[in-house]
Amino acid sequence: MASQSAPARRSFRTLEGLRAVGAIIIVMRHVPLFGPIRVPESFLAVDLFYLISGFVVAHAYEPRLAAGGYFWDFVKVRLIRLYPLYLAGLAVGVVMAIASLLQDPDTSWTPTKLAECLAIGLFMIPRFPALPNNGTTLDGPLWTLLYELIANFVYAAGIRFMRVWLLVVVMLASAVGIVLAELTRHTLDVGYNVDDQWAALARVGYSFFAGVLIYRLFGQRERKAPWVAYLCAALLALGLGCHLTNALIAPFEIGMVLVGMPVIVIAAAHFEPDAPIGRLFSWLGLMSYGVYCLHQPLGNLVVLEAWDVVPHGLSGIAVGVAFIAAIFLLAWLLDRFYDAPFRGWLRRRLFPQPRAKAA
Repeated sequence: MASQSAPARRSFRTLEGLRAVGAIIIVMRHVPLFGPIRVPESFLAVDLFYLISGFVVAHAYEPRLAAGGYFWDFVKVRLIRLYPLYLAGLAVGVVMAIASLLQDPDTSWTPTKLAECLAIGLFMIPRFPALPNNGTTLDGPLWTLLYELIANFVYAAGIRFMRVWLLVVVMLASAVGIVLAELTRHTLDVGYNVDDQWAALARVGYSFFAGVLIYRLFGQRERKAPWVAYLCAALLALGLGCHLTNALIAPFEIGMVLVGMPVIVIAAAHFEPDAPIGRLFSWLGLMSYGVYCLHQPLGNLVVLEAWDVVPHGLSGIAVGVAFIAAIFLLAWLLDRFYDAPFRGWLRRRLFPQPRAKAA
């Protein structure tokens, strides 16, 4: 590993709270266990995750990357961070597919399809041209991770040239792509199909590099203001969960990605909650990636096994709340007994410590 020391680290607890809000609303989008509640704009949480990723990556790694000699270590560090829980989500998807094969006479799963999806999914490939089945067939939300890695690696490789003006140019070019996607697809819920990969690149190109820019301009300021931290979380939840008329969808989605969420993140990076809520935000944010990786196949498995006994009206909301609590608990157990040990094992093998010279 490169010898440069890590930069002084600061906890961005309000940002972690925003990450948790996004993860919870994504669960509500993909898992039909919340009675009549629908969150149609919840897919914009993906842009939020990219935005926070850019901010956090710049905070954690920019000095070492700028000093040079750290690129390949950075690649390994990011893969170590993302892959174990990605693999866990894929495994739950395999369990779901096997259960469907055994129990559902109308299932589209076959042993060949399952093997094909697993083989492609192990390489974090969300879509492969000419193949209808892929890793995201097992766990749909995982399609976003490849594009996050692409943005991470482009940023790290080009760090010498990543002046503010270049970040702005990348954001402007990506913004054009976002507007084009909205106008041609009539939604920003795009990027996971074979024919709209360009839209995924536009989404991550704008939000990730906006996060980097926000860190550079606003990431050094900190002030305790609990009510602002709570307001940021509330505004995000309102934005991701709102229902709009058809005439308002396009301007809202474009405005939310290009302006709304960056402004919320700027405020969240500056204003922090008090200690008890801050610790809660940090814990929920830490668990949110595991929740993101596991929720869809696990929710599908619950639906397959228990749909007939799950209430579907207003009383179904309690089932959804219980599911969210359970999946955060599962994410914590995985973090403690699987993810952290697995990442430690990978670090020891990918970053071996030099042996001490004999006296």
